[in-house]
Amino acid sequence: MGEFSIDKYNGFCSFGFGSNFSVWYYLILIGLVIAVIGIISMRRRKHESDGSLDALKRMFVNGDLSEEEYLKRKSVIERK
Repeated sequence: MGEFSIDKYNGFCSFGFGSNFSVWYYLILIGLVIAVIGIISMRRRKHESDGSLDALKRMFVNGDLSEEEYLKRKSVIERK
């Protein structure tokens, strides 16, 4: 990394990357990374609950569950 200096024009630290590469770019980059991680984790949870719903549907179709029990368990899974 380069030298540490305060930019005369906008007051941000340049960290040797030049005056156009300010702290705001770092903050935007960190925000984007957090957003992508959040989206990925939400999709994983959705796929996990889809697997649970599929198993529940199979149990209902096979006659292992009554309609009332199926609807009750389905609502529990969908809340998560």
